[in-house]
Amino acid sequence: MARSSKEIDELAKVFTAEGHKAIAIQADITHPESVQDGVRRVVEAFGHLAVLVTCAAAGPAAGPSENLSLADWKSVIDTDLTGTFVSCQAASRPMLERGYGRIVNVSSFHVIGTYPERTAYVTAKTGVVGMTQALAVEWGGRGITVNSVAPGPIRTPRTSWFLSQNPANEAGMIGRTPTGRLGEPSEVAAAILFLASREAAHINGQTIAIDGGWTKNAWWGQHPWKG
Repeated sequence: MARSSKEIDELAKVFTAEGHKAIAIQADITHPESVQDGVRRVVEAFGHLAVLVTCAAAGPAAGPSENLSLADWKSVIDTDLTGTFVSCQAASRPMLERGYGRIVNVSSFHVIGTYPERTAYVTAKTGVVGMTQALAVEWGGRGITVNSVAPGPIRTPRTSWFLSQNPANEAGMIGRTPTGRLGEPSEVAAAILFLASREAAHINGQTIAIDGGWTKNAWWGQHPWKG
């Protein structure tokens, strides 16, 4: 499900061409009825719902907090936090009926270490981590595990745009990352895939940072192995 249908339509075609059954559903997670209808269509098409991955984000609404408008605040909170809860709630109902489910929420490394002027985004993503823990405790005994991943600097279109604005951005970001590079989207996907598997049955309520050690690095200078 996604607010825009173009990319998910193309992705569904890829899965179908590979012999899998796939449907693309356009939905808006700021409207609960839209999400509930999407879940209903998934259950109708596949007979059940086993896995939910939430990853919608309204953007950081960057800027000085003293000037942050209530409209920008609400836009981020409504999508990143409330929308995530609405999605988890809607998906939990068929999962609880079946006694099985895997939910993986995409948070952010900003909940561990952040930049200035990201108050709304950090608040929303920190709320996602708290929600993940609360739902894991509530639903863990009923067959549903709930975890989250906190991606760090990953080479996505948004990150690539940020890095292109100033050569120092990429040098600083990579310089702080112990692995010496940005992460790849496939590496985040691999972690989500594991948490969504039956093999991860006893991992519940956890947040896994995928950041090459960025959030653990307190060193202020050049790493010895980087010359």
